[in-house]
Amino acid sequence: MEELDFTLVIAVVAVFSLTAITNLYVIYSLTRKLDAVAAGSKTDEDAEPENEEEPSRAPSKEQILARRAQLIRELEEERGTRVIQLIHRKEPWSTPDDEPEIVLEDSEVILQQVRETPPDKPIDFIVHTEGGLTFAADLMAMALRYHKAKVTAMVPFYAMSDGTYLALAADEIMMEKCSILAPVEPLVDDMPANAVMSILKRKPIETVSDRTFLQAESARMETENAKEFVKWLLIDKMNEEQAMQVANFLVGGFMASTTPITLDVARAIGLNVIEGVPEKVHQIFETIEFTGGARPGKQYQ
Repeated sequence: MEELDFTLVIAVVAVFSLTAITNLYVIYSLTRKLDAVAAGSKTDEDAEPENEEEPSRAPSKEQILARRAQLIRELEEERGTRVIQLIHRKEPWSTPDDEPEIVLEDSEVILQQVRETPPDKPIDFIVHTEGGLTFAADLMAMALRYHKAKVTAMVPFYAMSDGTYLALAADEIMMEKCSILAPVEPLVDDMPANAVMSILKRKPIETVSDRTFLQAESARMETENAKEFVKWLLIDKMNEEQAMQVANFLVGGFMASTTPITLDVARAIGLNVIEGVPEKVHQIFETIEFTGGARPGKQYQ
């Protein structure tokens, strides 16, 4: 009987001891979880996957300019030329009111680059513009026209209005099937010169105001100057009669200023046009802002 009582005592003590140990372990576990929550840690279920990719960052201005410089060097090495560019597009860092066009400062830069190019070094001139200041375009066209080595104008998309002068100054024009040039009819007070001159033919002179008469006279001089300039740009590439015909076609007011002169039309009027622009030129445009949104084309590191 005494042995049985002793055994029961031992069993009761063992049960209480086991219960105490279990309670201590539970308290210890809860304490660790509370500490983890207080420290802001996440449970395994809430943890983010380790292999999730971070969002890609847009290239910086320095990366974009470095990439363009690299492409230009590669193009120069491939073709053995000096690459000069006049590209008017918004940059990722442009302000909303920035509308690139041909300005006088462009002519200063281009003239300096042409001057620094050895006379026997061919020039590849990449042009992409809607036009701008005629005086500045004339200066750049003259610099290209006077360069002794071959000049190739590359028009991957468009060289419109005064930008067409720059293409005409080249010995060879590279265009894509959908690239365009445009008429170079002068404007007088934002009106087509030939339309202004036509007023004097359609109305009795006594009904025409002095201002309109002066505008028509200015339009006549601007038109004659433009025709002679186009003729001068082309005179070493075709005979004088052909050059005059092309000048009349581009300046004579037969087309709206937005009429596209495609590769096929340029060939038909006698311009020396090659189909296809080097791929490196298109890669340069992959780094250029086309709209206010994301840039098209490839992304690079």
